[in-house]
Parts: sequence; C-alpha cells; structure tokens
Amino acid sequence: MVQKGKGDYKNWFDQGYKNGYEFARSEAVYDELAVVYRAKGIPTNWDIYRAEILNKHLGDKSFDFQAYSAGFARACIEFFEKI
Repeated sequence: MVQKGKGDYKNWFDQGYKNGYEFARSEAVYDELAVVYRAKGIPTNWDIYRAEILNKHLGDKSFDFQAYSAGFARACIEFFEKI
C-alpha cells in the first residue's frame, strides 16, 4: 500500500521487505527465521521488536504496521526457504 506521509510516498510493504531482508541476511539465526516462517509474520510474542518498529515510526501518521509486517515476513520466509 502506498501512502503519502511527510511530503513523500512510502510503500510500507517494500520498506518492511527491505528491513526483513537485512534482518534475515545479517542478524537472524535459523531459529528466528523458522519462527517467522511458521507465524507467517512477525510473531506476536516478539513484543519488544514490535514496539521498536512502532516507536521508530511513531510520528508518521501514514505508517501501516500490517503492510510493513507483511513485507518483513515475506523477505524472511523467502530467505528461509532458500537455506
């Protein structure tokens, strides 16, 4: 979903995908990717991680957590399926 915020267009799915790819490639261990794969999204018990994302975009009224989370999950799932 493309939304306008702060004078520019943001695609929250693409932003989530980009961050999910970096997470999968650089930060995550196999077990974390498996959790995202099984949950088909950012797991609900990852409260601190969810809070960090929401806090980062707190001032942006266009932020769409569902789209961001879907993009993040897609990147992690694709990476998990390749390994």
